[in-house]
Amino acid sequence: MSSRLSRRIAPWLFAIAGLPLTALAHPHGWVDYRVILHFDDRSNVTALEQVWVMDPFYSLTLTEELSRAEGDESMEQRLDMLGDEIAQNLRGENYLTHVTHAGEPVALDDLRDYTIRQNDDQRLVFRFVLPLAEPLALGGSPLAWQVYDDTYYIEFLYEQDTDTPIALQDAPANCTSRVIPADPDPQRVADAAALDRDATAPSGLGRFFAETGELTCPAP
Repeated sequence: MSSRLSRRIAPWLFAIAGLPLTALAHPHGWVDYRVILHFDDRSNVTALEQVWVMDPFYSLTLTEELSRAEGDESMEQRLDMLGDEIAQNLRGENYLTHVTHAGEPVALDDLRDYTIRQNDDQRLVFRFVLPLAEPLALGGSPLAWQVYDDTYYIEFLYEQDTDTPIALQDAPANCTSRVIPADPDPQRVADAAALDRDATAPSGLGRFFAETGELTCPAP
């Protein structure tokens, strides 16, 4: 895949990585996502698997760029290369994922097992497993997480057309999960709405518009 293509898709890659650009504003794209929480055989949480479905406009833009790129790679190979670029850009921004347990930050390891493919609606789907740095025993305290672009250029929303925006894999009995809607201060909503495409968004704006996932498991 040519370096020319890499330069042309860079705005999307840097936007979802939360890196500074000169034209960041309130959301100009969105990602529908869901989370699968992985547990080990000791009932510890080990990873947050995520599925990001990019919006139709960005999906179309990127696939058209990929199809026009110079080189002999197949579309599947080009998508793999795009996935590599996205993964590398996200690494420096903690994968846009912020996890706490009992209110304290939880360290994350490097993203693994990532793929990017088109779904039946021709939207690009980026799927990956994000391990915790260490397996985590919940001990009855809630695990919470948010996924957001710090600049709010891209908005992340839990998928609305699924009954399981949060799923549990190998979880102990009686664990419960929920999605807590964002509740931004009206002034922050007004500030975001006032930004145009050429405005620079305040750092940290995305956090105030992020939904929160929460998991609670009873203490053993």
